[in-house]
Amino acid sequence: MTQLAFQLSNYQNDFLIAASSIDDIEVVSIDENPDAIVTDDADIQSNGKPVLLYGSSPIEKSPLIVPALPKRFSPEIIALRESLDSGNLGKLGLLRMHLWNQKKSDGVQEMVHAIDLALWFFGVDPEHIHGTASIKNDVKCLLIHLGFKSGGMALLDFTNSMPTGDNYESLCLIGSNGAAYADDHRNRNLFFNGGAPTAKCPDTRMNFIGPMLKDFTQKIKPEGDLESNSTNYNEAFKIFSKAGENIILNEAH
Repeated sequence: MTQLAFQLSNYQNDFLIAASSIDDIEVVSIDENPDAIVTDDADIQSNGKPVLLYGSSPIEKSPLIVPALPKRFSPEIIALRESLDSGNLGKLGLLRMHLWNQKKSDGVQEMVHAIDLALWFFGVDPEHIHGTASIKNDVKCLLIHLGFKSGGMALLDFTNSMPTGDNYESLCLIGSNGAAYADDHRNRNLFFNGGAPTAKCPDTRMNFIGPMLKDFTQKIKPEGDLESNSTNYNEAFKIFSKAGENIILNEAH
């Protein structure tokens, strides 16, 4: 049994509900000396405990700080990954992701996690990185293009100009034998592999939270790989920063 304490400024109740439904997780308070902490506060004092940091960038490098990679655990994303791994799509040629949010978001975390997904699906780092941007007042439109040695590419775009309401995210994969699509609104996946497309509705009852917490509890065990999330997050952030350098150069000219 793994004892987890939760301290989140957003979605605290969602995390507590998800954790309470997992048999080998016990929810405790921070004062009860938990095995690990789940938080969105990058400044939290963990007292030597492993920390799953959700929705924030790590302020300091520490082997105990585990940046969350929530998109990897979304049911609709998992369905696409399974389709690719099974060979149904063939060789991946194009990954296209839309991240359309409201003005309160600056796009950094969204794009870093989108880049992480692209690296996860292609399995290698890109050879070419290009970024463009349109920034006016508080409105941002960002586009990152990643080119891979295999000839495949990832196109990732973000905007925070959506009107008040819900955000919208979608992911499309196009391979040599088929294509697959998912979005976060209708919770429906479409798969094309010749003939009529097939549809699948993934299980979204726990969304990404439950699988992500299960993965974290495995990582904090003595035999677990506590550093893999940091390695993946840091690589994605480095690529985002490189794209940002290109954006600055483009605007300067």
